[in-house]
Amino acid sequence: MPQPSCCRVDYDALFDARDARRQLAAYRRDGPAAHTARLLRGLLREGVTGATLLDIGGGIGTVQHELLEAGAASAVDVDFSHPY
Repeated sequence: MPQPSCCRVDYDALFDARDARRQLAAYRRDGPAAHTARLLRGLLREGVTGATLLDIGGGIGTVQHELLEAGAASAVDVDFSHPY
């Protein structure tokens, strides 16, 4: 059953290409944001070597890039916003 138009979210409008470029530049310049860095530390403590990651709403891919670099075997990002 389709959602009524009043309930649909336009994720491309909420998370646009300009935001994606800005966030990617900040990640490249400064590394992961503080809350993402905390998440990554926890995951890395558990070990990720050979792991497979499914990141729903992964944005610019910070978690995927960091975990792949740390030894994860593969990563898939599912995001509703096309720019991300």
